[in-house]
Amino acid sequence: RLREPQVLTLEFPAALGEQDERKRWLLADGWVEYPYSQTLFAAWQADVTYEPPSLEVSADGEHWQVLAAHFGYPAGMPRHMALPLDDLPAGARYLRLRGNLEIYWDRLRVALVEPAPARAQVTPLVLRRAELAQVGFPVRTTHAQRRPHFDYSRRQTFWDTRYMRGAYTAFGDVRELVSEQDDALALIGAGEELHVEFAATAEPLARGWSRHYLMDTAGWAKDMDLYTRDGDSVGPMPHRSDDLDVLARRDALHARYHTRPLSGK
Repeated sequence: RLREPQVLTLEFPAALGEQDERKRWLLADGWVEYPYSQTLFAAWQADVTYEPPSLEVSADGEHWQVLAAHFGYPAGMPRHMALPLDDLPAGARYLRLRGNLEIYWDRLRVALVEPAPARAQVTPLVLRRAELAQVGFPVRTTHAQRRPHFDYSRRQTFWDTRYMRGAYTAFGDVRELVSEQDDALALIGAGEELHVEFAATAEPLARGWSRHYLMDTAGWAKDMDLYTRDGDSVGPMPHRSDDLDVLARRDALHARYHTRPLSGK
């Protein structure tokens, strides 16, 4: 959390949204220094709040209105994020980011949204391999402005981490746990990885075509902060569905795969 609000103002040479009717998106690159449970608790004791960034808009740079309140931030490692600029007022030439989280904005742009070509195709790739293994900890370097970097080619056996108490997923093939979004989870501990491979796209691209890959994942992360609820154990397991049949199948898979009890270092 910053002592004072962070305010970043963007000025554009022409009014946004008035050149044509195409939609605009704010594209941002950056990273965040996360608050944790104990720092949030300390903030509550001090009667101060964490304010995620809000996006404000203005036509003259003096009179502002909120366009997107507390919309979020580029989470964790340096990454990209996008925010739709819906309902831009007439004559809007200024955008302003305001909040008090420790966010490092690296690049900000406004992009025009083009419709997908009529011939665009979506082709899901088949998951061929998913294996859980102990691999160690990529060496971390913290660059200027707390920018984190992890070097996977240099790994160390031990780091300042502990295992939450509980049963973790057995090493080896875990495709049955991660091939569908069904609340059956592969549970990864400290210094471990989930390695996945997909079937190759066999057909060569025709002239004039390009290919883009998107990896879509669903899951949770949990830390051992002093004030994290149940932070000393892997349970209770999170779930999205309340369907009893779905939960029964999940529990059966967990009983079969979560057979590696761990605790502490």
